[in-house]
Amino acid sequence: MNASNINKSSVCYCGSRATRTLFGTRDYQILQCATCGQARTYLNDISKGIHVYHASDTLIYVEKEKEFSKLFREVLRFILRFKQSGRLVDIGAGVGLLVREGRNAGFEAYGFEPSRASVRVADKHFGIALICSTFNPKSIVKHVDVVVVNHVLEHIKDPNRLLSDIKKILVRDGYLFIGVPNFGNIIAQLKKSRWQSLIPEQHRWQFTNSTLDALLARHGFARMGGMSDNHDRAMHPFWKRPLYFLHDAVAEALCCGEAILVAYRKL
Repeated sequence: MNASNINKSSVCYCGSRATRTLFGTRDYQILQCATCGQARTYLNDISKGIHVYHASDTLIYVEKEKEFSKLFREVLRFILRFKQSGRLVDIGAGVGLLVREGRNAGFEAYGFEPSRASVRVADKHFGIALICSTFNPKSIVKHVDVVVVNHVLEHIKDPNRLLSDIKKILVRDGYLFIGVPNFGNIIAQLKKSRWQSLIPEQHRWQFTNSTLDALLARHGFARMGGMSDNHDRAMHPFWKRPLYFLHDAVAEALCCGEAILVAYRKL
């Protein structure tokens, strides 16, 4: 996945140019659209915003296959709450673990992944053939029942175009599942530049529950449910963990953790 500079004068996906600065460092600033409230990243040095995934970045999925497979099974279990069968497309499929879980559950599952390194790992280590490309709706011959965009939308230069293309391939009442870091989470708001999921060199957009819902509503999708997750708390001192556990319990109940996965239905 590539990320590049987002100019301060660039237009937000809502069409507005007006912004205010939330916070920043010498390397970047987090700007908020004064019209729709969407936060985005401005990199002071465009060269620091280029990131290409190499084989070394993907091998962690091989080394920790069991842990990552468990995570993707949880994603699939959430999907199964809304749709139990049909054609599924994973956009930004990584090394294909969700595609594999989907096929094991009976879905006709396919994945688009632009990283050649990830596609090679998917084929060599997991026996999953992915489409080595960014998502192209013209590649979809039949309409699909489920589309998954998990930790991809925050990287995309033009979310409107992607969502418009997704809507074209979904059946009526089809489901779109979007997972993003939650910039509206209380820990994210408190830590600001120290928040682990900010990743300004990669994440163009910093979504919240409300800005994500507003964006999807403009494209004709209705929120049907959500789940959330948080970072591993084992890294924190013992005396801090009770506070984090309390936060995590509340965040899970309210779907406002550090990462959110939301189900949307095409209207």
